[in-house]
Amino acid sequence: MTTFTIRVSSSVTNSAGTAFGQQPDLGAPSYLDMVVSNSTDPNLPNGVYDAYCLNPAIGISLTQSYSAQSIAGNSAASYVPIGFASLSQMQVDQINWVLAQNFTSDSKFAGQYIDGEVQVAIWKILGFSDSVIFANTDIRQLNENNREVFDLADANNIVSAAQAAVASGNGVLPTDAFFSTIVDPAGNVQPLIVQLQSAKLGNFVWLDSDADGQQDAVEAGVDGVVVKLYSSDGQFVASTTTGDDFSTAAVEQGYYQFAGLKAGDYKVEFIAPTYAFTAQDVNGNANDTLDSDVNALTGFSQVVSLAAGESNQTIDAGLVTRQPLPASISGYVYEDAGNDGVRNSETPIAGVEVTLTGTDDLGNTVTATATTDINGFYQFTNLRPGTYSVVETQPAGYLDGKDTAGTKGGTVTNDAISAITLAAGDNSVENNFGELPPAKLSGYVYEDAGNDGVRNSETPIAGVEVKLTGT
Repeated sequence: MTTFTIRVSSSVTNSAGTAFGQQPDLGAPSYLDMVVSNSTDPNLPNGVYDAYCLNPAIGISLTQSYSAQSIAGNSAASYVPIGFASLSQMQVDQINWVLAQNFTSDSKFAGQYIDGEVQVAIWKILGFSDSVIFANTDIRQLNENNREVFDLADANNIVSAAQAAVASGNGVLPTDAFFSTIVDPAGNVQPLIVQLQSAKLGNFVWLDSDADGQQDAVEAGVDGVVVKLYSSDGQFVASTTTGDDFSTAAVEQGYYQFAGLKAGDYKVEFIAPTYAFTAQDVNGNANDTLDSDVNALTGFSQVVSLAAGESNQTIDAGLVTRQPLPASISGYVYEDAGNDGVRNSETPIAGVEVTLTGTDDLGNTVTATATTDINGFYQFTNLRPGTYSVVETQPAGYLDGKDTAGTKGGTVTNDAISAITLAAGDNSVENNFGELPPAKLSGYVYEDAGNDGVRNSETPIAGVEVKLTGT
């Protein structure tokens, strides 16, 4: 923990603190600007930082310099020394989420929020009531000395959004431990929370129903897509999941956001195994806010360079429904000489009709026929996932033998194999129908003149009835 010097200023006053409304904000619009000097901390070098107050009941002078120390802003333990022993980690996460959104500067919020509303939201998340906040804070401090309109409803919206975002578990928080820091000036002086890095990267994953590579107004976002962020050299940074990005009161679909990033070069990976990606950068990337930025083969975006504080909301991914791999059912009709249901080198039976019936994964009824070739082989191809049956037309001149379900299982009944369930790309083979060539027993009744049991040219006897018995 190092010691350094800070001085704070507000855009509400000029640098001398003698008049209102004359000093432009030194960074992104924030409640206070904090100027650091005499620092040896590499994570907090000398410079200007956006800052917010943590206690509305404690003051800090805009004209005085203070000796200060900093501690990590993303840990509940850091708040204990400055009077927040009961603060939960969830509340700390909510404050960090608020800081990471850049509510006052990101164009995605269309100027809806001012720094006074963000400040009040932070105090409310910390547990301060409206009565305490407004008893200790002049409205001119919250509305830029009447140059802007402070709306308590907007502050409450920020609180609700922070609570929903952190509760979502979608990976909405900055992952860098040095994203924010608490600055504790020496003595009984207002503690501050300071944002150290504020670049953002994100936007939208949508179902490109017409597969034209551009977002249309009627095309919906897709939730549940895993999105991963990497440095340009392939080092993993963070992961999130598409859904509501909580930037509006409405519940939205398909959005993702990486916030609290350092300036640098990044690339984004989209993981959507049940979809394929639409074309990348259609129209020569002429409409980058609406096209898809994903390489259809790798799932990665191009390298994106972020400046300090930059918000890039153009890295989108268009998805198209992936057609399932075709499935198939095949088998043989053969003379099962051994009557054991096992097909080996036995004689095939050509010209036998086999009928396929079933229902595919889209609810369509499927019917088809095939005829066995000279090898006794039949096949049904280009099937969608579904549940099917194959039924053999009993070939003339044969007795019904043993039938056998194939490699994907099924239920065997007389001349039928049913309940064959196929997933995408499945090939159910060896759905076989065994047939038995009929056996014969014959002989003669004759006059055995020599009474020797040998039939030669002796006289036959017609009209004798012969009975067959057996098992």
